[in-house]
Amino acid sequence: MAYLEVQNLCKTFSAKNGSVEALKGVSLSIGKGEIFGVIGLSGAGKSTLVRCMNLLERPDSG
Repeated sequence: MAYLEVQNLCKTFSAKNGSVEALKGVSLSIGKGEIFGVIGLSGAGKSTLVRCMNLLERPDSG
């Protein structure tokens, strides 16, 4: 059973030249007691993912 589950998470930000999809269709499942990390390049959406997971940032969908 999942302790934390995210399905099809999407987050878009407005930019000067349109919009930027920071997250598109992200899904993951974390079980109780599991340890996980989020790694990636600068600007890949790591902080946005964590902020959406703990609701500091409202996702567009998911």
